[in-house]
Amino acid sequence: MSNRTTFSTALTYAAGLLFLAIFIGPILWFLALAIRPAETAFTMPPQFTFEPTFDAFRHILVDPGTNAPQLVNSLIVAIGAVLLNLPFSVPAAYALSRFKMRGKKNIMLWYLGLLMAPPIAFLIPYFVLITRIGLQGSYFSMVLVLQTLTIPFSVWLMKSFIDEVPAELEEAARVDGARWYMIMWRITLPIVRPGIIVTSMFAFVFAWNNAAFPLVLSSRSTATLPIGTLGYFATSGVTWNYIAAAAVLAMIPPMIIFLVFDRYVVRGLTFGSVKG
Repeated sequence: MSNRTTFSTALTYAAGLLFLAIFIGPILWFLALAIRPAETAFTMPPQFTFEPTFDAFRHILVDPGTNAPQLVNSLIVAIGAVLLNLPFSVPAAYALSRFKMRGKKNIMLWYLGLLMAPPIAFLIPYFVLITRIGLQGSYFSMVLVLQTLTIPFSVWLMKSFIDEVPAELEEAARVDGARWYMIMWRITLPIVRPGIIVTSMFAFVFAWNNAAFPLVLSSRSTATLPIGTLGYFATSGVTWNYIAAAAVLAMIPPMIIFLVFDRYVVRGLTFGSVKG
């Protein structure tokens, strides 16, 4: 191996370690902030050696355990948002991909506009609407309103997957007398199953991380974990160790989902990239 090749390899590894430190460093620092004594959190110079303590996790999960029910609430809202999202976004994506219709481009741009709009722009109208129909403080109100974010994203993503399915497969089934909904259900959707799983995963993360809608639509009993984290910002001070512990807790469900379904992420993101 030549010196130039060795230098290039070393430079590549160094760049990889640098990027890894940039992305993983803040997560590791937050984890350290959650398990270190509170009085050593912001000492100067930084104190890298300390005796770990899990008092912050015990506080948020056991005594008083305020964030434990909020974790369950977040799971209910995020899973509910995904389950309500798929029956609407998948047929819509199929229709936009396969059917000829007027204004298709405008519809896609409208979905894109919903994605680009800041969630705070919808808060007052949604609050008034949800209050008028008597759903204030319910899980369903948050699940319903989160469709403003999850459906446009899911339609855009699912349409790109369905576009890659050869139309000849559907035409052959159509010649045999199959209706469009049977073609979609028995031919197209099984082929794009990795795309459906990837779409569901990202929709879950969108709903899981959203704090704007639960902030005005939830009650004390239905507040989600991001809302509970805001309670540690008080006029008497900021309890950073509790915030870090709650943030680490909030990372776990999405991490587990992506670790379990990682093979579908690769298959979904590379779907249709190779043809032949």
